[in-house]
Amino acid sequence: MLKKPTRDIPISAFLIACNEAEYIGEVLDSLQAFDEIILVDSGSSDATVAIAESKGAKVFTHAWQGFALQKSYAMSLCRNQWVLNVDGDEVLPAGLVAEIQRQVNDTDASALRLYFEDIFWGKPMSPFSGKRSIVRVFKKDVATYPHDRRVHENIILAKGAKETKVAGLVTHFGYATTEQLLSKQNQYSSLKALDKYESRKKPSLIKLCLIFPLTFIKTYFFQRMYLSGKRGLIYAHVEAMYAFLKEAKLFEYWETKGKD
Repeated sequence: MLKKPTRDIPISAFLIACNEAEYIGEVLDSLQAFDEIILVDSGSSDATVAIAESKGAKVFTHAWQGFALQKSYAMSLCRNQWVLNVDGDEVLPAGLVAEIQRQVNDTDASALRLYFEDIFWGKPMSPFSGKRSIVRVFKKDVATYPHDRRVHENIILAKGAKETKVAGLVTHFGYATTEQLLSKQNQYSSLKALDKYESRKKPSLIKLCLIFPLTFIKTYFFQRMYLSGKRGLIYAHVEAMYAFLKEAKLFEYWETKGKD
């Protein structure tokens, strides 16, 4: 007896954006198979909004509240229980979109973990290097964004919620050049250090001394960035610098903002 085809479960795609005109068209093209696309813009001065509207996205304007609050707001606008979150520089290949839909239809999980391919100097890193992974597809009723974090605002799943992995890679253009990578890591290290300071986390001189070489070893050797040649060497150094800057800025905040 033939198995009856599973009806596609509707999925809402949502993203937050500000001045993402460079890649937003390609990003939205890759989301056309989903039931709806929600884009929350926080004041773009480029063509982001016009491009999004031309691609059929539902565009909302909302003053910047921080990554977590902004994404929470965008998620609240989605009409479906299953949602997908992407950034304005992340493109989903057609095969990955089909696999997401298949998993949502067939799995008993409430969340799906996606893997990311960072484009650096115009091409992906070695296919044998470590790939970042984040839960980006999930049911709204089992996921919340941590409003106490300024950065790395990945969702928190409810206790007992099951997640599974999705084969395939999201193409990420946000670290395309050394300048872009350094700029973002500098920005994110400031936000992360401020989060640590406000939670009263004390800096450590030992960690400050060791974090750079340990992070470099982890990234270059254990995540196999050495397989990408010069690009991998530079990428690993920038990752190590990000780790170092978090600790250095935490020391700075304690020294300049007070210790009470």
